[in-house]
Amino acid sequence: MGDIELNDVQEQEFNRQWEALAFGVSEITPEDDFRKMLRHSIKVGQPLRVKCGIDPTSVDVHLGHTVPYRKMRQFQDFGHIGVVIIGDYTASIGDPSGQNESRPPLDSVTVQSNAKKYMEQIFTVLNPEKTEVCYQTEWFSEVGLKDLLLWAGQTTVAKLLGHDTFKNRLDEGNSLSLHELFYPVLQGIDSVYVKADVELGGTDQRFNVLMGRDYQKNKGMRPQVAMLLPIITGTCGSQKMSKSLNNYIGILDEPFDKFGKIMSIPDELMPEYFKYVSGMDHLTASKIISDLESGDLHPNEAKKSLASRVVSYFHGAETGAKMREQFENVFKKKNVPDEIPELQVSESVSVLDLMIKGSLIPSKKEGRRLLDQGAVSFIDGDKVTDPSMNIDNTFDQKILKVGKRKFLKLVFS
Repeated sequence: MGDIELNDVQEQEFNRQWEALAFGVSEITPEDDFRKMLRHSIKVGQPLRVKCGIDPTSVDVHLGHTVPYRKMRQFQDFGHIGVVIIGDYTASIGDPSGQNESRPPLDSVTVQSNAKKYMEQIFTVLNPEKTEVCYQTEWFSEVGLKDLLLWAGQTTVAKLLGHDTFKNRLDEGNSLSLHELFYPVLQGIDSVYVKADVELGGTDQRFNVLMGRDYQKNKGMRPQVAMLLPIITGTCGSQKMSKSLNNYIGILDEPFDKFGKIMSIPDELMPEYFKYVSGMDHLTASKIISDLESGDLHPNEAKKSLASRVVSYFHGAETGAKMREQFENVFKKKNVPDEIPELQVSESVSVLDLMIKGSLIPSKKEGRRLLDQGAVSFIDGDKVTDPSMNIDNTFDQKILKVGKRKFLKLVFS
C-alpha cells in the first residue's frame, strides 16, 4: 500500500513533523510504517500514542536519561500523547541489569517513592498536560498463571536467549534466573495494554522494544514502531553517561555545576550534546554543528552557548545568562563568584566535617579523595590536605573552595 494521500496543507505538516521527529534518531523500525502512521495521524487528526518506560530503581536522573523524553516532548509539541510506563511490577520482582546479575527486587514503598521523584524530574522535559503516567501494576496485578503461560507461548526460548544481555551473561558463565527471561515479555505486553503506536528507547533497548510489536501483532493490533536513540557520552568523552562513572550532569545539579560540567566536555562531544541535550530545535542545532565543522564558530564560544542553553532549559533564561557571567568571572578573570552560599558555624569543626555540613561533598570518602588531590583550598590561602584540620573562628569570613566550581563562605557566630 502506498502513502496515504494528503492535501497540500497536510503534506506540509507531515514534512514538518517528519523532519523534526527523525532528526537525531539512530533507528526507526520499520521506517515506512512510521511514515504511514504519521500521515494517517495528520489526515484524520488522531494523535499518536508514544510510549517510553522507566525502571524506578533510583531517583537520580541525568541528561542521558532525558534523551528519549526530549523526543517524546517533540511529539507532544506536535499534538501527540506521551505515555510513560512506570515499571513498578518488574522492579518489585527484580529485573535484568545488563551486568553480571539481576537487580534485587524493591519493596512497593521504595518503588512508589522513586517513581514520584523520578517523574518530578522528567516533567522538567515533558508537558504534563499531554502525558499519561501508567503503572504496570494497573494490568499485571490481576494476571493469572494462565495469562502468563499464554504470553510465554507467543515467543521462543531461542529468541529470548538471542538477547545480548542474556547471551553475554551466559557466555561469561554468570547466572541467569528464569524470571529475568520474562522481562522483555512483560515490556512487550505493556505496549498491548497502553495501545502504543511508537515506543522510544535507547539503542540498547532494541530487543525489548521490538517484543512489543510481536505481542501487538498477536492481538490483531497495528504493531508499534520502534524509535531508538543513542546512548550519549558522559563528560569524560569516552564512556556512556553514568552516575557510577561520575561523568554525568544531573537534573538536580545546581545551575553553576551544570554550566561547569558542560564546559568540561571535550570539544568533539559538542555536536552530540547540541543534538540531544541542548533543548534547541533541530534546525538551530544543525546550523551550529555545521558552523563548528566549518570553523565559523569557535569551540569555546559554542560551548558557553551550549552550557547557557542547558541551564536555561531547566532554570530559565535569566539564570542561564547569569551562570555564564559567573563562570567567566571565576575562570577567566580569576575572581570568585559574586554570590557565594554562606554557612553559619558555631563551634570548631574539622575541614572534612565542614565540607559535609556545607553540602560541598556527598560523602567523607569523596572529601578525602579531593583533599588528597589538592582540590581543597581557602581563597588567598594554602591548599588543605589534612582532613582533620581544625576550622575555628579565625576562619570567619574565609571562603573555602572545593574542586573548580564550589565555594562556601564561613560565618562564625
